[in-house]
Amino acid sequence: MATVLKSRALVKDLGRQLVRMANAQFDSEPFKRLLSLPLNKKRVQLYTIQRTHWTVNRRDCWAAVQSSAPFAVKKLIWDHERDELEGDKAKGKADHYQMSLQEGGALGLKAIDFQRIGPTDGCLTCCNAWQNLARTQHWLGALASSAALELSNSDQVLKGGSMSRRMGMRIQKELGIPFKKQISNAEHAVADIAHGHMMMEVAEIYVTNPYERDLVLQGASDSWAIDRIWKGHLADIMAAIPA
Repeated sequence: MATVLKSRALVKDLGRQLVRMANAQFDSEPFKRLLSLPLNKKRVQLYTIQRTHWTVNRRDCWAAVQSSAPFAVKKLIWDHERDELEGDKAKGKADHYQMSLQEGGALGLKAIDFQRIGPTDGCLTCCNAWQNLARTQHWLGALASSAALELSNSDQVLKGGSMSRRMGMRIQKELGIPFKKQISNAEHAVADIAHGHMMMEVAEIYVTNPYERDLVLQGASDSWAIDRIWKGHLADIMAAIPA
């Protein structure tokens, strides 16, 4: 009984640490720079295209995480990825790549633009770094490296709202595009609340000692370090476009 109680306390402490770390992302210089940069149509077009390349990379990373995870966790990941890859036909929702294209349409982009304009060097480097985490870490750390990005986009745990919501509301204010017409931002502001729970669902079963807790924390920390570089890169390339 004492061992079970210690394990539960360990998981609760892990959850608190992950929430604190997720919120701390928004206090970092790269996040602040991106969220304070004045927006215009061309800047947001660039942001949307590069974010879409990043979205495709998330599918690659989750597939790699799934390959090394225990069977029960593979099923959890499949449930998570199904909406991303298939959409929800019953609700009339497209897959998340198509949502990005639809959001681009509201900005004057065409589907061909997402193929014509490839990932920047910075985008490619960050995506490769995330793939390295997903493929080479212990499965708990690999899972954390991908789940962390869901957690740091969850309205439920972030004091000022998710990145999707914050950017979406800024686009609404500065470009006049209603948040609900930003298909991808609007969807992820809601979907990532549920997706953000996955790490703790897994931790409740598989994190039983400090070593396993530290695998999760390290995977999340490494991923959020890459994310800070990614957000700073987005701010840099957007700032290079005249305001």
